[in-house]
Amino acid sequence: MYFLGVTTAQSSVHRIFPRWAELAGAAGTKLIGVDLPVEAEPQVYRAAVERIRSDAESRGGLVTTHKVQVYRHAGDLFAGFEPDARLLAEVSCIVQRGGSLTGIAVDTVTSGMALRAFLPEWPFRGSALILGAGGAAAALAVQLYRAHQPEQVILTDVSAERLQQVRGLTPARCELVHGPEDHDRLLSRMPPGSLVVNATGMGKDRAGAPITAAARFPEGAVAWDFNYRGDLRFLEHARAQGRHAEDGWQYFLHGWSQIMARVLGFALTAGLFAALRASAEPFRPPSSYRKDHTVS
Repeated sequence: MYFLGVTTAQSSVHRIFPRWAELAGAAGTKLIGVDLPVEAEPQVYRAAVERIRSDAESRGGLVTTHKVQVYRHAGDLFAGFEPDARLLAEVSCIVQRGGSLTGIAVDTVTSGMALRAFLPEWPFRGSALILGAGGAAAALAVQLYRAHQPEQVILTDVSAERLQQVRGLTPARCELVHGPEDHDRLLSRMPPGSLVVNATGMGKDRAGAPITAAARFPEGAVAWDFNYRGDLRFLEHARAQGRHAEDGWQYFLHGWSQIMARVLGFALTAGLFAALRASAEPFRPPSSYRKDHTVS
């Protein structure tokens, strides 16, 4: 199984994967990390996907930062796409069978599962500010409207092109930003109890945070960072103001387990997921945001 990312060697999954594969009945499966630069040339993505397709021992792979680019630049290498992959124009899961590739987008499912673990209100009827409009961010916006009744959802991005691509996916309001100060202004206008999400990759794939130290979170806000490793400065700002700060660990667990099930072909039952989560906990990076959660 392949893992396409930016700094894959730093991921906790390399220590977790062998145990998970054993628990899932796929002992001995190897995980091969492939590091690709952010916003690389199209041929870089094509070469990575072709490697998965041409490897006779490959069952497929997981894609993190490059989901949209894989769909855009290597889409013709796939035999087909599941509906959410086409809707979101992204691939987070690649299934290889007999040299034929299927592209799947699981972020709608996995973001909903992760939210279930920590949102105080269910279904969510409040306001959400999602910083970044990449594949995972767009998937979360789709899921919020698909499964909840949000008051409003705002998606931001520094790329007008990217915002144009996601405008037709959901009723979310799209805001072009030029830097952290623009995010500060948007954050200052959010109502109490808002969900504020860092989906930019800043704090892991890139240094820093999408907001400044002067940003003020609304009362009762929940700050969620898709990252579970890195400096997590976005969450530091929220926590310093007494807000609920949630890292991406639950999202990481749901994402990897759902994709492994599809790639390796096993049934992911509630009991198996509980066992996978328990076996991963000793390998969780040190974090100020660790909490015990009950996942339904």
